[in-house]
Amino acid sequence: MGIYLDHYRDSVSALGFELDGFQIDASQALEEGHDVLLCAPTGAGKTMVALFAVEMALATSTDCIYTTPIKALSNQKYRELVERYGNDMVGLMTGDVTINRGARIVVMTTEVLRNLLYAGEDLASLGYVVLDEVHYLADPERGPTWEEVILELDRSVRVVSLSATVANAEEFHAWLESVRGNTRLVQTSQRPVPLLQQVVIGNRLHDLYDGGPSATLGAGRSPNRKALAALENKKLPERIGPAQRQKVLRLMEERGLLPAIHFIFSRKGCDDAVRDLVKDGISLTSRHERKLIHQALDPIREELTDEDQEVLRFRSFERALASGFAAHHAGVYPPFKEIIERLMQRGLLKLVYATGTLALGIDMPVRTTVIESLTKFNGTEFTDLTGIEYTQLIGRAGRRGKDDVGHTLVIASTDTDTDVLLSLGAGELEPLISAFFPSYNTVVNVLAEHEYQSARALLARSFAQFQRNRELAALEVTRERVRIAHEREAARVRGLCEHGDVTEYVELRRRAGRASAAARKKAKRAYRERVASSFQWAYGGEVIAYAYGTSLEYAYVTQVDEDRLRVATWMGDLVWLRQDDVRSELRHVGEYELPSGMKLRDPAQREVLASHITDLVADRIEVGIDDDLLESWDRGAVRESPELIAHPVHSCPDREAHVEAAAAYRTLSRQLESLADLAESYDDSVGAEFDATCELLATLGILRGEPGDYSLGSGATPLRSLHSSADLLIYECLKDPHIAGLSPAMLAGMMAAFSFKDRRGRSNPPADPLAWRVIRHNRDYLSDLEERFGLERQPEISAHPTTAVVAWAEGATLQACLSICQLLPGDFINGLRRTTDLLTQVVHAAQGSPTSDTAAAARRLLERPGVTQAI
Repeated sequence: MGIYLDHYRDSVSALGFELDGFQIDASQALEEGHDVLLCAPTGAGKTMVALFAVEMALATSTDCIYTTPIKALSNQKYRELVERYGNDMVGLMTGDVTINRGARIVVMTTEVLRNLLYAGEDLASLGYVVLDEVHYLADPERGPTWEEVILELDRSVRVVSLSATVANAEEFHAWLESVRGNTRLVQTSQRPVPLLQQVVIGNRLHDLYDGGPSATLGAGRSPNRKALAALENKKLPERIGPAQRQKVLRLMEERGLLPAIHFIFSRKGCDDAVRDLVKDGISLTSRHERKLIHQALDPIREELTDEDQEVLRFRSFERALASGFAAHHAGVYPPFKEIIERLMQRGLLKLVYATGTLALGIDMPVRTTVIESLTKFNGTEFTDLTGIEYTQLIGRAGRRGKDDVGHTLVIASTDTDTDVLLSLGAGELEPLISAFFPSYNTVVNVLAEHEYQSARALLARSFAQFQRNRELAALEVTRERVRIAHEREAARVRGLCEHGDVTEYVELRRRAGRASAAARKKAKRAYRERVASSFQWAYGGEVIAYAYGTSLEYAYVTQVDEDRLRVATWMGDLVWLRQDDVRSELRHVGEYELPSGMKLRDPAQREVLASHITDLVADRIEVGIDDDLLESWDRGAVRESPELIAHPVHSCPDREAHVEAAAAYRTLSRQLESLADLAESYDDSVGAEFDATCELLATLGILRGEPGDYSLGSGATPLRSLHSSADLLIYECLKDPHIAGLSPAMLAGMMAAFSFKDRRGRSNPPADPLAWRVIRHNRDYLSDLEERFGLERQPEISAHPTTAVVAWAEGATLQACLSICQLLPGDFINGLRRTTDLLTQVVHAAQGSPTSDTAAAARRLLERPGVTQAI
């Protein structure tokens, strides 16, 4: 062990902590000069390795940048590091806030570091970079930022990448090694505090798995049969309401399970839960704790005017907080959220109702986490929680040094899917999938530093292309298997008809186009006859394939009873199958002889049979030989073109039988074509998208040159400063004379259209209809242009907040602005923050023009003291 790590261990030990093995391994690798990828559960102590990177920077007289995915987490890390190292040593940069920029340790969002790299910032003294929550690179909106930082950082800088546990850590590590050089992978699935997962059913808590608390979740353990039986037999509530929440609170109080975070994937649900506790006079704090909470609120109280206190419902917030509970979500006034986090860390709050955003790195450990739904709304639809999301939520449970066991309670309802719950509880995780693409801003920034081919090669080294290259290798294996099966089927089919080559005829039919109504009617009759015939010829012991709904199914026929069949499916079910149940004929795929004594009424023995069926059809699934069964009944109806009629097979009396016998050949032909298209889309896909992006930018005059050799044009500089998903749209709008002539207040309002996140699709009229027309016109123009180049980049924008932001800039009260836009205070203020950040970008993008001065003035109008102190 090195001298720096020995010293660090001693200093940590003096504070009453001992480093775990994975922390020692990661720190030792760092001291030996390696980059480090550390994958560990939430709450395992990854921060201790990040702090060692800080210590290494200080000990070696270099600087350290500590990055986080969100500003709230940056603010928290900044406070923690200031407390540890002092104000002079620590700085903060979050786009809209800069404190002590020249400090030895600077906390910043990952976007800020990316922008510093592209701006050519002097980072010669930079020795260490911490990329916290690096698995965030899978985020569709902001994920590419992490990859750009990793690609652009000088290889002399040591990078510490901290990630939640993911299914493909080795793949991610291999990519890091390919672009950064020697990188050490350190993994652990062990939680420092064992976790007991339980299900709340009625008034009882049921262990989800046998064996009690576990440091590795439910992996490899047997589900608790009593819990599963209770889930199936107990009458469960359809939705979780006040009664169920207070019942859970009483259970936690009785068993000493507080403090807790109760996750409700709804802002309104969180607010309602707090309101219900206040209404019922619930209090979870002692007199002394209430006094400390009131004292902690004094600074906020003094900053707010009486009117601001009223609109923010400060007294209601204080009453709930003093009683020991609060709601935490993006719509909460930012200083309220910060005080909630601080009070929770001090142990003064006992219960926080939160949306899932709280799980993202915020340091609020508790004894218990409560989850009341396994699904959440992702902005467009309700989806199951992912494994990573679930483990991050439960990762808050169990305070190191305080709790022997952490607890997670899942409240059961009629929507609780037992299979999903067991999968999540076992710690089954999804792979990390790159969301990288070469944005317009990325392209011009990379071309500012590299020649075209060098820039193209750099972006082609992204994790996205790395993954696609691996997928391409697997795809080629599949293509070869399909090709062999296709040749085999072609040889079988070719000689079926004495009149001519059936494969030629089948290929002509595939290209013939849509049939006449009469032909379609005839095809429908033929389809019904095929289905009926397949049921008539089915027999016991046969394994069949058929389309059921939108799924391709395989099953073993156990019994034939006139017009229905008893089948054991490859999913382990025993069902009766009728003609009306299926969407295709039954296709014979094989036979299977049941072992003597096997009883299919036993679910366990059906599982054994299901496994045998799956093995039997594995090759068919691999090459997709039965996929044609999922097609419409009219797949046999084709237009009789002159070329088709002239083919010798067309006049054969057994033509349709030959065509039906060639079903597998047809399917494999389509498979080969689709696999070829897919392989082409994977091969150099990032490079191809880079080319298309450059060609579009050249069309707009932002780049100059010719395909394969573009460089920055005279208009590229402004685009380099616009770090937004709407970068090119904002760039085009800023060139418009009307936008350029807006007043500071109106410019702030119209830039808000790109900065606010409209969750509910509201539609207030725009503050300036002509400016909005310019924005919409440019968006439509760019969308059409992108379609020409095979791109789709333009974001959805909304005029809804523009009028309220103009009012704010002109001095309106917070209450008046909220009345205009009907947003929650936190949403409005966070939107103002993002608008302020965007206006800062516009100041630089429009440098040397009146618009730059207007943007600077607009930014000053939004930065109002008092209620928006957080801005």
